[in-house]
Amino acid sequence: MIAVAEPPLEFVPRGRLSAAEHPGPHDQPLARHQLPTSEYPLVQRLQNVNISSAGLEESPAGGQESWTIRELYDDYEAAEERAARRRQLIERTKRCGPKAAAATQLTSLPQSLLDPPLERREEPMCDYMVNNEEELYVHRNTVVWTQGFKDDDDDGDGVYRRMCFTSDSPVRFACFLNRSFVRGRLAQLKAAVQSDDDKLTAICVMDEDALRVYCNDGEDFLANLDFPVSQVWQTKHGLLLEKDSSSALISHLSIPMPRLFSMSHPLHEACPVVLKTSTGSTGYMTEPEYSVVFTTDDSDLVLLYDAKFFKHFVARLRKVTPDEVNYVGQQQELGQTLLGPRSQAGGNSFSSTKQTGATPKATNTSFLGRNNTTTGQPNYSKFGLSQSQSFSGVLGQSNRASLGTPLSQLQSSISQQSMSVKDMRKMTHVKPAKPIEPEMCLEHIWTENTYGTQREFCEMATRAFIHTDLVGQTFLCYLLARSCRLQLVRLTGYGGSEVQLSTLASTLSAKDAVGLNRLHMIAVLDPSGSLILYTGTVLISKVHITPLLAPSAIPTATATPTPTPAPAPPPAPQQLKTPVAARSTGGNPSKSSSFAEVRRSSLLPTKAQADLAAFDEELHMLSPIQPLAVSYTQRQAHNVCKSLRDPAGNRLTLVYATGRMLRIALPLLNDTRLLTRCVATLRQVLSPGQFLHFVIRWYSARNPPGSRDYSIEQEWLLFRCTLLALMGLTAAPDVETAESYGRCGTPLLQTHFGGATATGSGDGSNCSSNSTLGAQDEPKKRRKYNDCEDFTDDDWEFLLLQTTLAPCGADGHSYSVDVSAPLFQMIPAIFFSLHLLYEDLKLDAVFYSALPYLATFLHQLAIDMQLDSYVLHYILDFPELSNRTGKLSLLGAEHGAMMLHQELLRVPAPSVFAQLEHIIVGEEEVLPYSFVACVNERSRNLLQLVSLVVHGQERLKHWWQLLEIPEAVQSNYPRRVKRSITADAPRCHQMLELILAMRLTRRDIERFPAAVHLIVAEALEQARLSPPMGCSMATYELILRPELAAHAQLPFLEASNGQPHCGRVYKEDSLSARCPPTGGPEPEPQEQLRHDDMDNMDTKLLRLRFPDDMRVEEVRRLLNSSEPVVIEVQQSPGTSDHEFIEEQEKQLFALCARTMTLPLGRGMFTLRTMMPRPSDSLSMPKLCLVGREPVKGTTIEMQQIEFPANMQMWPSFHNGVATGLKISPQAQDIDSTWIVYNKPKAQANNALEHAGFLMALGLNGHLKTLSFMSVYKYLVKCDEMTNVGLLLGISAAHRGSMDTKTTKLLSVHLEALLPATAMELDIPQSTQVAALMGIGLLYQGSAKRHIAEVLLQEIGRPPGPEMENCVERESYAMTAGLSLGLVTLGQGESPAGLRDLQLPDTLHYYMVGGVKRPISGSQKEKYRLASFQVREGDNVNIDVTAPGATLALGLMFFNSGNAAIAEWMQPPDSRYLLDMVRPDFLLLRTIARGLILWQDIRPDNEWFQAQFPSTLRIHLLLPSHDDEPAGEDVDYEAIAQAYCNIMAGAAFCIGLKYAGTEDMVAFATLRAVIKEFLSFPGTAMGECTGRTTVESCLMVLLISISLVFAGSGNCEILRIIRYLRSRVGPQYPHITYGSHMAIHMSLGLLFLGAGRFTIAKTPESIAALVCAFFPKFPIHSNDNRYHLQALRHLYVLAVEPRLFLTRDIDTNQLCLANISVLEIGANEMRRLPIAPCILPVLSSLQQVVVDDENYWPVCFERSRNWHQLEKALEMSAPIDIKKRTGCLSHLEDPDRLKSMLAQTLTMEQSICWQIDMNDLQQFASERMVKPFLSRCLETKGTDLSYPELVKRHQMMLLFYNAVVKDRMHLLPVYLTLYDHVTKSMLNNIDVWQLKLIDAFLSRGRETEHPLISVELIQMMQELFKQEMEDSTRELCLPLREFLSRKRLDPSYVTTVSGPDLQRAFCVINYYNLLPNMLNGVDLSTGTVNYMRLLYEFRQLNLGAHTIFGLLKILQALSTEVVTLDEAALLAYTMATQ
Repeated sequence: MIAVAEPPLEFVPRGRLSAAEHPGPHDQPLARHQLPTSEYPLVQRLQNVNISSAGLEESPAGGQESWTIRELYDDYEAAEERAARRRQLIERTKRCGPKAAAATQLTSLPQSLLDPPLERREEPMCDYMVNNEEELYVHRNTVVWTQGFKDDDDDGDGVYRRMCFTSDSPVRFACFLNRSFVRGRLAQLKAAVQSDDDKLTAICVMDEDALRVYCNDGEDFLANLDFPVSQVWQTKHGLLLEKDSSSALISHLSIPMPRLFSMSHPLHEACPVVLKTSTGSTGYMTEPEYSVVFTTDDSDLVLLYDAKFFKHFVARLRKVTPDEVNYVGQQQELGQTLLGPRSQAGGNSFSSTKQTGATPKATNTSFLGRNNTTTGQPNYSKFGLSQSQSFSGVLGQSNRASLGTPLSQLQSSISQQSMSVKDMRKMTHVKPAKPIEPEMCLEHIWTENTYGTQREFCEMATRAFIHTDLVGQTFLCYLLARSCRLQLVRLTGYGGSEVQLSTLASTLSAKDAVGLNRLHMIAVLDPSGSLILYTGTVLISKVHITPLLAPSAIPTATATPTPTPAPAPPPAPQQLKTPVAARSTGGNPSKSSSFAEVRRSSLLPTKAQADLAAFDEELHMLSPIQPLAVSYTQRQAHNVCKSLRDPAGNRLTLVYATGRMLRIALPLLNDTRLLTRCVATLRQVLSPGQFLHFVIRWYSARNPPGSRDYSIEQEWLLFRCTLLALMGLTAAPDVETAESYGRCGTPLLQTHFGGATATGSGDGSNCSSNSTLGAQDEPKKRRKYNDCEDFTDDDWEFLLLQTTLAPCGADGHSYSVDVSAPLFQMIPAIFFSLHLLYEDLKLDAVFYSALPYLATFLHQLAIDMQLDSYVLHYILDFPELSNRTGKLSLLGAEHGAMMLHQELLRVPAPSVFAQLEHIIVGEEEVLPYSFVACVNERSRNLLQLVSLVVHGQERLKHWWQLLEIPEAVQSNYPRRVKRSITADAPRCHQMLELILAMRLTRRDIERFPAAVHLIVAEALEQARLSPPMGCSMATYELILRPELAAHAQLPFLEASNGQPHCGRVYKEDSLSARCPPTGGPEPEPQEQLRHDDMDNMDTKLLRLRFPDDMRVEEVRRLLNSSEPVVIEVQQSPGTSDHEFIEEQEKQLFALCARTMTLPLGRGMFTLRTMMPRPSDSLSMPKLCLVGREPVKGTTIEMQQIEFPANMQMWPSFHNGVATGLKISPQAQDIDSTWIVYNKPKAQANNALEHAGFLMALGLNGHLKTLSFMSVYKYLVKCDEMTNVGLLLGISAAHRGSMDTKTTKLLSVHLEALLPATAMELDIPQSTQVAALMGIGLLYQGSAKRHIAEVLLQEIGRPPGPEMENCVERESYAMTAGLSLGLVTLGQGESPAGLRDLQLPDTLHYYMVGGVKRPISGSQKEKYRLASFQVREGDNVNIDVTAPGATLALGLMFFNSGNAAIAEWMQPPDSRYLLDMVRPDFLLLRTIARGLILWQDIRPDNEWFQAQFPSTLRIHLLLPSHDDEPAGEDVDYEAIAQAYCNIMAGAAFCIGLKYAGTEDMVAFATLRAVIKEFLSFPGTAMGECTGRTTVESCLMVLLISISLVFAGSGNCEILRIIRYLRSRVGPQYPHITYGSHMAIHMSLGLLFLGAGRFTIAKTPESIAALVCAFFPKFPIHSNDNRYHLQALRHLYVLAVEPRLFLTRDIDTNQLCLANISVLEIGANEMRRLPIAPCILPVLSSLQQVVVDDENYWPVCFERSRNWHQLEKALEMSAPIDIKKRTGCLSHLEDPDRLKSMLAQTLTMEQSICWQIDMNDLQQFASERMVKPFLSRCLETKGTDLSYPELVKRHQMMLLFYNAVVKDRMHLLPVYLTLYDHVTKSMLNNIDVWQLKLIDAFLSRGRETEHPLISVELIQMMQELFKQEMEDSTRELCLPLREFLSRKRLDPSYVTTVSGPDLQRAFCVINYYNLLPNMLNGVDLSTGTVNYMRLLYEFRQLNLGAHTIFGLLKILQALSTEVVTLDEAALLAYTMATQ
């Protein structure tokens, strides 16, 4: 019998109180509040009782409250790691940025990437904590979700979180959900990636009509239910909703509808579930008699009950296969033919038709074909149809199949068989609604075997659970409550894909049962009412529930009522720490009465404990009639436990008949980690029976009634006694003495045990049993036991020792061996596995303190079994054990013969350190080390790691072997997956793979022994220098490259929403302002903001890119359009005031032409620089067209002069576009609501701006979310500009998608796409042009035939009819050409569908002219009438059609190299031909030719000049008028204009091809031409050409050079732009609005998107540039004749982010770094300008490397981790890099002088022996440096003794080496080693560390270990060798004694003091000495003859190291002078080896 772990608590659901306080739903009055306490105590009592018992009888009528409890299990190791990470992060943030205070609310860092879920081998003996519970409580309409325990210490407020939900109708159901249901698949992946301590929990609440899901991160979902749900079940694949069976039939039709629905996510639809029976028939589950009994959220098994056959069956829930979906779907049609047989079913339940053709016997003899078929009966399928009558025809399938088609049946029955549903559909043209496709299928796998059970005993299970027992067997348990049976069905393969259930179930008698998953037990309430624990079917123990349960004051035997004792006052909280404390301090007489206190967990106002029971007694006061005497049996009802509920962890609730509930906690199997490991070890070697035997004994011994918490020693003692007893050995008495414990505690823990402090020396005499209790004072055992509550731990211990030791005689050896003990045969296996465990614990620093316990135990067993090598092994570790070496052995050979597995002990004691040494030295003949799964994993891991470092992958399996005991428990558990590593990777990368496969982290590696840590750290250090690419975060965290770990996160980056810096660490990014935001909430002072829409442009990034000048400030000044312009006109003496004002206004008008074009440039400059919050409204800067006089400051407006009225229309549109383009495509929540919210309310101008704003949103892709209604509302106003903006925006957003909705939208605005009969709409020309361009964008690259045909037609669309289509025809034809070019972009003549259109020929005809061809197409009728306004004649008007046709050809044959088409574009090479072509068409032809021969364009001057025909070049040298030859008539003007246009066209081609490349050759070429053109005015060339032509060509050149340098901010181009911009005023009449537009667009291009963007090189981008920079600029602000101004903004479609932005990961600030790239096909790296910079086009690169001396190298390589770079560039995200120690950034140290100082420190080895503290201050920026310096090395003002100085100096050396070499993480290794060396008391582990390092370093030369400081380690080794040799000298006598003895005899040990003994054994271990070693060597002669000794040692095959030690000993022994020089001796020894 066992006791509960802590006294039971009375249980009241926590939610009850909250629900009582909760106001309830809205429509009900608030709950009346309770009366004040003092006045009506009785009423109060009544209220309380009412509350506490409500709803416990969970009858359907009164079931107003219910609750569920689940455990919150938090792995505390994981929690510690999280806390550590959080600390690191906070540490980091303290130095970075202003919000250091906010840094304390950090969430933890993202954990390692997609960490595969741990396959935790369930440790049954988990020493785990039940950390917490959460409870979900439902009461009427309120749901309360609370978390936390009710603990005594908390004063009743232990609940730390509480949430209440109220719904309007009563809540039917509530449960906790698992995470995967709430998250979609994608979110699940993301959560795995960034498991920021993934704490998402969610609950599901269902009321009458809806299912609501609430998550603790604030998200909630609402799913409406379309049918009444009777129950909700949770499974691995989501929820199952069970439909109310009463409503499953459609009442008057009796058509069964599906009854079970699945729901995979709260937002998905509920889909019917398909049921696949054992006979293979498939259909929806419709049977009303099926009900679900059990599901669980981590499994796919579903237990159902069939009420018709009275059987349970199990089905597996899985995704449906497509075949099943089709099958169920096809029956849609079948269902209609089934009305015949269906109608007979009439009013019966539908299932009656299932019986067709079956014998009645079928019902109880067989079920699902699983019965014994040997009886010769036919085997019946589930529906009673015999399988021999195969399903045939439609009817056969009908019964099952048609169930899948409830809808079809419904339809067919409604149609009353008069005509089929199909015909109805044909009549009405209605598409039938598609039925919901099923998602899940229930596949039958098992049916219960009820053979022999009578019908009336069959019942449906009331509760079921899945239980895994302590030996790994899994059972499905279900409780049949009426017949008090718990059925256990064995599951095999649970959790895998193939689950099998056994046919026979085991039965336990049980009134109720719950599964305790984490304890691996079942708590069973047996029919008599006692609580019993089982594991599987094995009874473990009864649970003794303390007498606290007695109802409080019921008199014991008398039937006469006795006065009740006064209720005890509730004990004060501080007295409740433990019951013992409470009892001893209570002092209340009632404590000793029959009830003891129940710890209250109810918070009802004044309820004392006696209340509940005493209440019955007081009832009679209410009634005048005396109550009958209550009989004893009735009273007993109080104490009868009725049921169990709410298991969580190790707690469960007992429910009593009175409705009272107690919550009890069962004890865990053990409390300490050591025992956990020991029990796990036993599990590996014992068979299930033996193991359970042990568990039962141990669990009962560990938790007898009345026991309390044990100390570690007590628990170990108990374990040991239990184990020894089971092995048949009685404990040897003196093992238990505190004395011996103290002695073995000397080296490691000074234990205070039993009151006596260990002395550490002491002779071996007190080993007899007299001293068994001598060391402890006998505890207070003489006390009277009447106050038995008062006993203490000591009493318990005393009892224990008495019982276990009493039978021993005086000599301590007169005990017997029980050969029949259950574990006797297994002694060797148990001993060996515990020894392996002991060795394994040595490898974990955490377990060092546990070693003495195991060593003592194993040493005793080793003596008993006469295993000398083991005995010596333990004594070397704990020398004080040698006091007992002389013990007689207990087990003789006759015993050995009875044991199994003796072969394990035939080999010498395995030592893990010795094995490591063998591996390092590389010895061949070594026994492999035994590895037992779960016992010494760590040993195997370390052996493998060291083997990999030293020998590479070949010998990984050479050093160890797997040891398995076949019949052990472990065979029930799944095998570990095999580990694999890449064979051809470098060794350090293989090491990483292996460590990750072992699931080790940095923290685990730090727990390795120092030597192994050093070996592993060195390999990791190599990996750190050359890290593998494209690995997971965990990999990089292992090698301490946090920046690479951050890169691994990049692919999962999402746009940071809004202001990315609120509350979290301030991390700079590409948009961070130069001055970080201030911590305070107050807004920035207003005067700093200029409201020119460029306030966010002063970024850190631009400052880093252009640190030395103010160019950004200058650009901002040039583009500022929101302030008045300064008018500087001097009033000359003769002018009147009126004339002067007119003069000023003319100047203003000229300046306005410039101001009105500024928004175009500003849009480019501020492109995508903003992430608005959903609540922000965007302000637009005003377009200011007034002037200001500088002196008087008066405002000047245009009043006196004439100016066009709507001059401002298009500039306002551009202003809107500029504002809209600021919004980044990554901004979230830009949807219809937000767009409409930003719609201006007021004046007309704003409507124009909003039109532009819409277009900009479309260009950035945000109009995809604009709802159809909003589009309609915009268009219905028929506002011309809004329509232009909206149509272009929507088409750009859907570019290339051929979206039908958008096509319809555009067709309305294009006559050509409408049918001929369509109504004529009056659509403005500009809207038609926008729609044309939209069609081009929407069908871009699709080569869609109809669209191409229409567009071709539109290029040559004639004017008319009547007055229509007469204005701006050029623009229309030109746009049609561009659109056609986009649709057929780069396709040339390849699309077969376009062949018959003969596009190239038609376009050529439009380009060069010819006779008009007849019109075809839908509108041909319309153009019968000619235009009244435009007379064109019979030829095609090429002035209109040529530009569009030319560019259409260019784009269509883009990059095709088609020579024939290019030939058409060749400029004319004779003067005659030149007259045939308009000069400005030559510009377009040159561009088109460049597009076709794309590959031939070169940036050099030679190609450029070659574009102009050489035959005409001679006429360029224009002769002066005098020497002009008379005869020749040369048209110099035509040639000069042709020259300008052709040069401009060639320049534009260079600009397009080299856009964004910053090509210097192109720069030189283009700059030279610009200078040439600027010099034209005033020359003959200029006069011939004309100023206008020169000006328009100059603008094309300017655009071209800006394209080449897009985003680069080049200063020289900026100067040219600034000069050209200054040409304003009447003296420059040829400078038009268009010139300024081009100038400002060039300026914007240079600083595209604040220097973050450049131009892409894709064909689509080139086409967009051609549309945007079409080289004919408008003349005035309303000029759209040749090109619609709105199209100028299409450049956005060509923008691409390629900004390589580096950020320091430690400070989170942007920084400068050198980067290089390796281009594809190149052999050497090319250094780029310092980053941040724009990278070349990614497709041309193979590698991008940060190669900067100040930073750790980072490399992005194609096909490895390229996607990280692509994602970072796409999001303009910073790329983190890590600074090297001691280096400063380029900003702090531009010429690297300071950093070089630090580096000289690192290079010089000699410096490191004499260090100055100040040098170390250089490195103070490192995280650990300052604290270490200040705490350990800062010794000013203290006087240090010499040893302290030495120590400080050595610490300084270690620290210096770690810091300077950038290896702070090696400092712990160095310090640990230093600690090993300088300990006052060395022990064995220390010796081994130095031996291993010695072996490791002596393998090769020093140069082979460049990454660790070999000198330092050698310094420590020397210190250690010195110590060893000193010990050898001092202890030579005991050592000689040891060497010459045959066996270890305690007699000699007694002469040596404890510490000396310890030192002696260290020497023995260090030199590998063995007893009896010198036995054959003659030591008798006086003088030591070293030569002879060496020879004899050589014969013994001793190693050099051992020989050296022996000689040292002999030398110390001999008094003679040494004859041989030691050095020579050693050299000789080595030679002989």
